[in-house]
Formats: sequence, structure tokens, C-alpha cells
Amino acid sequence: MGQVSVPSSHLRSALLTSKVLVCYTIIRLKIFDKTENMLSGIVLTLNSENTLEKCLKSLSICDEIIIVDSFSSDKTISLAKKYTENIYRRKFLNYGEQLNWAIEKAQGDWILVLDSDEELSEQLKNEIKREIMKENTFDAYRIPRMSKFLGRWIKFSWKGDEVIRLIKKGKAKYNDRELGSSPEIHGKTGKLKGKILHHPYKNISHYIEKLNYYTERAEKEMEKNGKKASISDLIFRPPLKFLKMYILKGGIFDGVSGLVLSLLSSFYVFVKYAKLWEKK
Repeated sequence: MGQVSVPSSHLRSALLTSKVLVCYTIIRLKIFDKTENMLSGIVLTLNSENTLEKCLKSLSICDEIIIVDSFSSDKTISLAKKYTENIYRRKFLNYGEQLNWAIEKAQGDWILVLDSDEELSEQLKNEIKREIMKENTFDAYRIPRMSKFLGRWIKFSWKGDEVIRLIKKGKAKYNDRELGSSPEIHGKTGKLKGKILHHPYKNISHYIEKLNYYTERAEKEMEKNGKKASISDLIFRPPLKFLKMYILKGGIFDGVSGLVLSLLSSFYVFVKYAKLWEKK
């Protein structure tokens, strides 16, 4: 049989078509790669019905939201289901251990951790979206946080409150601490300008209620680290805390809210060390 010759124009057309198909495939892979620049939001919850909805609404910039709940008895789970299907119920040991477990469940290459009583400001939302799209970026970001107390945004008493909440997956690990834990970052840390808005306490009664829980955790952490409490800790640490917040940080300019907050914070320090002293 004789050889069939293929016109060179047909070969060129076939090669061109194959190149176009390869480019199209690459573009589709980039577009539909679910983890490229994907942002996973993580929230730990426990009876968080009063603040959770604001928190989850602000996480609308996330590609997925992961809730790890410590067996809430209120409407937390039913509220969470309105925003995500990724809800896990798990016994709480400590913040670091729970967050590390949650991060393993995340699909994105960027992780945004938010407490259930926090929300993202509009400025921060836009800033996060821009930052995670950059190629030459940091591995984690420190974010300023502004808290509200007794109906007033506290600008002085809690001045300097910054938290690392935006991290690249695989670049950070949380320490096993009883209270809120900062991650150890393996890489460069940047800083954002937009704020996390924090609503920690409904009123003074709520503060006292949470004070007992947090001082228990703080005492356990100090005991775990081998710390001891003395009479001098009980006498000097509480007033020093008040002076630092109310005078040095300028809590006096936060009005009555600043005065009450500074006094309650000094009482928190007293109770924390008193509980540690009690264990002697």
C-alpha cells in the first residue's frame, strides 16, 4: 500500500489545536483548583448563640467555615447550620489542641481563626482578600483588635491588643495552652490595619461569670508551668494591673467604662493568684 501524505497545513492546524487544548486545560485547573488561595474560617464554640451570627456573617469572605463545638446546650448548632455544614462536636481540652485539630480539617491554604464573640470589620475583609491573592506574601498576619465594654469601644485600657489570626496552612502550630493561644509561626509575619471587632461581655454580670472560668484556666496554666503564688503577688499585682490599664495606658480616657474595666481586671488578677495560692 502506498503512504498517505498529510498536507502540512493540516499538521499545523492539528498542532495548533493541541496547544490550545493544553492551555485551556491548564487554565481550567487553575480556575477550579479549590485550594489555590482558598480561605478557610475556623470558629470554636460553646454556648455562643448571642454572638455567633455576627461572627459567621462577617466570615462571608471565606470559601469554607469550620465550626468545632464543645457540646453547646443552647442554639449554637442550629445557628451555625445556617452558614456551614462543616460542624464538628468535640471535647475541649485546651485552645491550642482544639485549634490544631480544626486546622487539619481545613481544605484551604489560608486559615482565618475567629472567636465566636468577634467579627471582621469591612476594612479588614477587603484587606484579607487582597493579601491572600499576592504572590510575595507573609506566612502569617498580626491583626489589631478593638473591644466593646459596657456599650463603649475601648480605645485605651486595652490599647495594643493584637492577635495573629490569619495564617498560611503548614506554617503555624498552636501551643497547648489553657487560655487563648498564639501560634508559633515558621516564616515571616506581617501586620494588617483593619480591625477585629470584639464583643466579649454583655454586662458586668457576664464578666463575673466568665471571670471564674478564665481564672480557673489561668491558674491551671500557671500551675502547669511550675509557678507559685505568694502573699506579695496578692498584694502588689492587682493594684499594678489597675495602674497599668487606667493610668499608663490611658484608661481614664475611656470614661466610666475604662474605670470599671480597670478595676475588674485588677480583681481578675487577684482571683487568679488567689486560686494558685490556694493550691499550695
